[in-house]
Amino acid sequence: MDRSFVGYSLEHNAMPGFVQTQMLNNLMSIWRSKTGGRPGIRLGGSAMDKTTYVPNFNKPVIWTANPSSQYLIGPSYFNLIRGYFPDDTQITFGLNLGNSTDNWDNTIEFAVAADKNIPQVDLFEIGNEVDLFSSTSKHRPQNWTGIEYAEEWKTVANLMKAVLPNVRFQPAVFAGSLEDGFDLSSLIKAGINGTEFKIPTYSLHFYPQSACSGNQNLDRLVDHGTLREQLQRFDPEIVAAEAGGARFTLAESNSVSCSGAVNISDTFGSALWLVNYALSAATKNIERIYFHNGPTTAYSLLIPKGAGGLSSGVRPMSYGVYFLAEALALPEQGSTTKFLVTPVSLPDNPPDLAVYGLYSNRVQKPDLDAPGTTTMTFSTTVLATSTIALVDRLETIKDVLTRTIRSVVKSVKTITTSTVITITKPTTISKRTTLSVTKTTTTRVRLTNGRMVVRTIRIVSPRVTTTVVPSITYIRSTSKRTITSQVRSTIWTTRLLTTTKTVSRAKPLTSTSYSIYPVPTALTSTAKVIMKPQASDIGDFPLGDGVFLARAVILNLSRYNTSDENVLDCPSCSGPSPSGFGTQGPRNLTSVTLTGFQPNHRLKLVRLRGPGLNAKSGVNVSGIAFSEETGEVTSAPRPGTVIVDKTGSVRFQILASEAVLLVDEKVK
Repeated sequence: MDRSFVGYSLEHNAMPGFVQTQMLNNLMSIWRSKTGGRPGIRLGGSAMDKTTYVPNFNKPVIWTANPSSQYLIGPSYFNLIRGYFPDDTQITFGLNLGNSTDNWDNTIEFAVAADKNIPQVDLFEIGNEVDLFSSTSKHRPQNWTGIEYAEEWKTVANLMKAVLPNVRFQPAVFAGSLEDGFDLSSLIKAGINGTEFKIPTYSLHFYPQSACSGNQNLDRLVDHGTLREQLQRFDPEIVAAEAGGARFTLAESNSVSCSGAVNISDTFGSALWLVNYALSAATKNIERIYFHNGPTTAYSLLIPKGAGGLSSGVRPMSYGVYFLAEALALPEQGSTTKFLVTPVSLPDNPPDLAVYGLYSNRVQKPDLDAPGTTTMTFSTTVLATSTIALVDRLETIKDVLTRTIRSVVKSVKTITTSTVITITKPTTISKRTTLSVTKTTTTRVRLTNGRMVVRTIRIVSPRVTTTVVPSITYIRSTSKRTITSQVRSTIWTTRLLTTTKTVSRAKPLTSTSYSIYPVPTALTSTAKVIMKPQASDIGDFPLGDGVFLARAVILNLSRYNTSDENVLDCPSCSGPSPSGFGTQGPRNLTSVTLTGFQPNHRLKLVRLRGPGLNAKSGVNVSGIAFSEETGEVTSAPRPGTVIVDKTGSVRFQILASEAVLLVDEKVK
């Protein structure tokens, strides 16, 4: 993953509102302090095709309706950008392609002025969402095609190259329709490739839902299967970009297009979606994601300055960005560590759990790196007790069965029980207990050399115990009988079972009791485990033997919405979420076992939590908080810890609508 994987996308006309405070810069600096890479800035969006550069204009940006809706930009705009963003900020600068098909003088003049006055400018985009030029923005006539766009793009790019020989581009900038030749394969065939132009990345945009079409829903936003299907449509574009000698990036994205949706984009659910989306995109080798923001829009990650009835503040999605920064944080200052992220499948593939494993390209330090043997000892103890007491009052009948076992063993036991029964009148008492269980157990054991052994055991475990006190037909004071029974059982699990029944008796009955005490059995087994010595330097992400997880992110995306009105609003949000929207019943808690870490290591455990998907406040990353005025962290995180067992497995619990990060801090 690129250390600057997360970036911010801003409209030209919105830029002055963000540079009035240090909030955006502070949030970007937090990411850099953890990952070593500063988030990139993309200055573009729909306003870039409405911009006109006016060299003698004395304002940074102003909107005018004459002769058409346009943003007039003066030279002081460049001063704002240059003075606000640190020198190591990579800026992608958007240019107007919508104003004319014949005269590109103003576009070229704007590009030259930006290149000269903003040292941070790295790439230029020419036109925004050009696949919508003939439908939504009306910049071109109907039936305008990708081939026509390609010819116009090459015309403008060549004019720029003539005056800026070292200029670099980010072409395409499609909304994602992928129709009428607006796809990367067609674009590259039309000659927009790295052979003639300096193109490190191609760009498309992605919004999973749209406020323009009314297609927005919070529960559907966080659905893992839906996200996976939405991103699959970019697979051919990623392949085409890489075949063209470049990378693929999502230069404009967010939860809901058309400025976002209140009660969706400004909730904790969007923070969970952001984490899942970013990691899922990274597994596809997507270079970067730029999240689009406006000074007061619903999907903005921050409100830099109070306006439009909103206070300044850091919204829930910024907590998702902070959680990602923790996942990609360098293990030590100045580290050159890189992380590769891969999807991880759990054995039963629960649909609401998304799991991502992160591997380090640096030196691995296992606890055991020499061949040897491991001795494993198993003890099996069975104690079954059953007691019946029949008396002339309200009574309690308790059946207690306790079994403790860590192996599979068959036992045959013959028990002889002598029972003395005192009868004052004819009585018949009988008891029959039957237990029959069929269980299939799959055991996955990751050895210390990184290999995994999978054993599947199918166990049929019938157990029938019958004890009968026969009918007594003789009237006499005593009777002595000896009952001999044989019990055959198969023991397959560890379980403590206590059953208590309370009954009432109407008249006195004779008491009868019996107990069975099988003798405990101890079993010992020795297994040899031969391990390959661990290499001191594993190179560039070999995922074979001996490579352990450095980190893992687990998201529980089962839906939980809170009805606590205290957390349904925030000062920087457009309004509170609807009340009475809570999930019925308690918040589910799921136990997770994840294998692949180095045995016996202690892991740091960080949680991304919120009161519910619909909450707009109360969000935190293991207790951190942001200043609503500056965006600085005001309270440090308080992560937990968890221990990896000797098989390389770690066990923990995760709430519905929560994310967990596990970090092996020994992996440098």
